[in-house]
Amino acid sequence: MAWTSKLPAAVDALVAAFTEWPGIGGSKVIVRDGPSDSQATVQEVVTVGWTGGDDENGADAVLATEGLGDPSREQFTIRCVAAALSSTNDIAKARQRAYELLSEAGAAIAADRRLGGAVMRAWISSHSLDPQLTAQGAQAVVTFEVSCDTYTGA
Repeated sequence: MAWTSKLPAAVDALVAAFTEWPGIGGSKVIVRDGPSDSQATVQEVVTVGWTGGDDENGADAVLATEGLGDPSREQFTIRCVAAALSSTNDIAKARQRAYELLSEAGAAIAADRRLGGAVMRAWISSHSLDPQLTAQGAQAVVTFEVSCDTYTGA
């Protein structure tokens, strides 16, 4: 079998996990796989593998050889976003909802740390908050990183 990164399968598994999780996809939250060309304003969104930033990569990977030529160890980080838009200028309300979405994302990952067998272990490794006032109201964007540890397919 040819060498294969597990990163694409992990992104697919995160999209599926978030879409199927009752607190995210089972509600009014939009789950996106990377960027969207939609011009619609959404109130709540969780995006996998894209943060919207011009200087951000959707994911990064590091490879290391294990043992005497055994398959490569692959460790990667997938960047995601949980965002909430309030119809008012209530930053606290938007921030609270964005962090509720982050908590739901963490619960979805904790329910299956192997992401359906795509990786050996996945976890939320960091997060950051970007509150904004927009023409549509207060918006809170929580960028979070899902770190994964696995072996490549080789």
